[in-house]
Amino acid sequence: MPPVERALLIINRTAGTGQGEASVAQLTSLFKQLLAELPEVRVELVSGHAPARDCAARFISSSEAETLIVAGGGGGTLRAVIEGVCDSRSSAVRVGALRMGSGNVLARQFGVPRDPISGLHGLIENLKAGRTAPCCVMRCETWTNSGASEIHHAVTLGGLGQFGRIPSDLARWHTRFPFFQKLAARSFGVERLTNIEYVITFLLRSFTHRAEIVDVHFQNEQKRLRMRSGAVMNFPIAALPFKPGVTVEEEALAVYLLSLRGTSYFRIESGRCLEIRFADRECVQFFLDEDPVTTYGRLSLAVAGSIDFVPGPNYRRNGDSQ
Repeated sequence: MPPVERALLIINRTAGTGQGEASVAQLTSLFKQLLAELPEVRVELVSGHAPARDCAARFISSSEAETLIVAGGGGGTLRAVIEGVCDSRSSAVRVGALRMGSGNVLARQFGVPRDPISGLHGLIENLKAGRTAPCCVMRCETWTNSGASEIHHAVTLGGLGQFGRIPSDLARWHTRFPFFQKLAARSFGVERLTNIEYVITFLLRSFTHRAEIVDVHFQNEQKRLRMRSGAVMNFPIAALPFKPGVTVEEEALAVYLLSLRGTSYFRIESGRCLEIRFADRECVQFFLDEDPVTTYGRLSLAVAGSIDFVPGPNYRRNGDSQ
């Protein structure tokens, strides 16, 4: 008997290059079949990250029973589910992810195979065996133009400076040239295409946009930087040239800020906060797990805690499965 009483599979139909009806129907049938002994098993189809967040929050809030939520999408869909879990303030939740989007970095890190059917089989097998792993959740506080603060959560990667503008650039290109994006995804694979797009866009931005002047506050110290780019990391990512010294299972984040004079490194552990204040512009855009976010004046980064993650069949505890 699985260690949960209810389960929800959220499939984002717009993730990646879109999800076909046959694939959705197959996953729906398999999810209900594998968890047939549970009192409540549901599958919800959504279009976008905000509906995925709302769906997860409603499902969790409707009962205090132990719950499993599986995100069928990419990194943005998974982040939306995590936001829904954090909104509900429930600790009786286990989360899993299928690789059905363009950015599936955390799912790969947790040993989930590329094929969603194989991934779902592996997740449910680990669930029934009681295998889970803690996943660190980052907390990001931003501010609106009226001075109100907003809290966001992420579990994979934050991008700052010119690196932080890439998802917005790609969203505009995909909207303008959808045919070419789908053609390239079929040729290279959607995950590989995402890496290629990030590299090309980052190089273009690095040569055409100026650095931001920022004041960094951390542990009673302050330093001013001309920041070109930055990354907030939950674990090592093969596509990035950093060795952050943190793993997905520990409650710690690594922050790299690239300036004209070199690279500054910060390790954020529980109870600590890093604040970045923007000295030369009113507002900036950055990203959290693929999602563009805007803040006015400053932002702060901290560890929110951890969440129980159901890994895939290829996961090795404290190992890099990418």
